[in-house]
Amino acid sequence: MNGEISNSSDTQERLYKMLEKLQNLARDIPPKFQQRLPYDLLSSLANCLLDNTSFEIMQELAELQHMTEKILHKQHAQMINKHKTERDNLIKCHKEELTAAERQGKTHVLSRLPRLHQDQLAELNTRHAQETDNTHLFIQNVLDQKVEEQQSTLQQARVPGFHVTSNPMEIKVQMYIMGFIMVIGGIKIPH
Repeated sequence: MNGEISNSSDTQERLYKMLEKLQNLARDIPPKFQQRLPYDLLSSLANCLLDNTSFEIMQELAELQHMTEKILHKQHAQMINKHKTERDNLIKCHKEELTAAERQGKTHVLSRLPRLHQDQLAELNTRHAQETDNTHLFIQNVLDQKVEEQQSTLQQARVPGFHVTSNPMEIKVQMYIMGFIMVIGGIKIPH
């Protein structure tokens, strides 16, 4: 019986310390978000964090997020490199065509080439702009899906403050809560 009382008081002490840490972290965020983190929510979160499960889940989510971002960054960089190579090759081809026309003395061809080259470059730029827009949209959709997966995972783990939403204000509050969990759990974002 005496062990249970000691264990209970230890748990209560840990809970108070956890709540104090959360309140201190909440004080550092903008007031409009502080209002969305009432005492009851922070208290429930402190209680939830007494179990290391939330920290383990957050670590896994951070690692998955980092891997996803790394893959998306690589895809974006590959697209940019591909566009640069295509543009460089087209400009090189244009110079070669101009040089060949000059060497062969084809002034009638030489006079038409700059306009043709300008049209080809404009067409390439239009295609690249469309590919860039499509890639950015794809990246945004993947990241939105990742946010939804994280929200769902944390909701299923019964972490207070989490539910699936697309409301930017609620997402920002959830990001602050995730940040609190990472700080308290000593979770480092992979580099």
